[in-house]
Amino acid sequence: MKNDNKSAMFVCAVLMQAGAASAAGAAPTAVMPDVAGAAAAGVDPLRAMLESKLRLVKLVLAQSPAAQRIPHSSNAQAIKKLADAQALYAKADAESKAGRTQAATQFLDEALRQIVLASYLVPDAAKEAARERGQNIQLREAIRTFQPLYKNISSYMPSRKGQSAEGAAELSRIDGMLDNAEALMASDKQHEANVLLNDAYKIVVSTLNKMLAAETIVYSLKFDSAAEEFRHELARNRGYEELIPIALAQSNKGHATAILAERYVKQSRDLRDTAQKQANGGDYKAAVKALQDATGHLQRSLRIAGVVVPQTIEN
Repeated sequence: MKNDNKSAMFVCAVLMQAGAASAAGAAPTAVMPDVAGAAAAGVDPLRAMLESKLRLVKLVLAQSPAAQRIPHSSNAQAIKKLADAQALYAKADAESKAGRTQAATQFLDEALRQIVLASYLVPDAAKEAARERGQNIQLREAIRTFQPLYKNISSYMPSRKGQSAEGAAELSRIDGMLDNAEALMASDKQHEANVLLNDAYKIVVSTLNKMLAAETIVYSLKFDSAAEEFRHELARNRGYEELIPIALAQSNKGHATAILAERYVKQSRDLRDTAQKQANGGDYKAAVKALQDATGHLQRSLRIAGVVVPQTIEN
């Protein structure tokens, strides 16, 4: 028997037992055949395993949570796979009664595989709702955090009046979507809320991209003092850093991207600490340069998370 078939049998056993144990208030345990005991008793081990697997598949088809929910789902593919599993079990039973152990075992292995595939197509509703609820909370907080940050960053980034008006309209739209999503979450309509929050998040990313990439940023701002310029660059650096968790929230680029992004953030923080020490010593020119380099690391972090951020060109 192949390893994937063994895994399928074990998974189905746990699924079936979990449903029965939950109803009885007990902890689930998997049913596995006592092959060694059968051999010691003079019983054919392969026959003993076949009998155990026949009982297992019969129980899974009759009592497992997956087998209970699939017929009531609207997933035609899952329903067909479950029907195929039932037909395969019937063939296995007939082969077993005819003494064809190997053929019966192969039919049972395929039946278990079809059951597992069908259960994947129709996930447990309660577990899916819990997963979506957690994702909704994460998205909601990321989007809520974006709104004040957008206002903060746009205050020191060159922009046209039309772009500012468009950004304000987008913020208002996002706010309305969040209110509607929270109402859906309160009504336990997690899936509908998830769809709405994902749409709102796409607008967040789009707004970020428009804000940061509409034009190459040329800093021609005039400051009354070197200390004022340092404070401006410090605020700009912190604003960029606060955007990174938002950009990563739904980047779907995997764990490696998050690790690389955090590495850039750490490099930025180290340079920012250096800049602060230089400013404390009165060397604001070096401090500003260090902060601009630090912000460059944050821009790289945002790029790998999917936010378009151009390189800064200084006059």
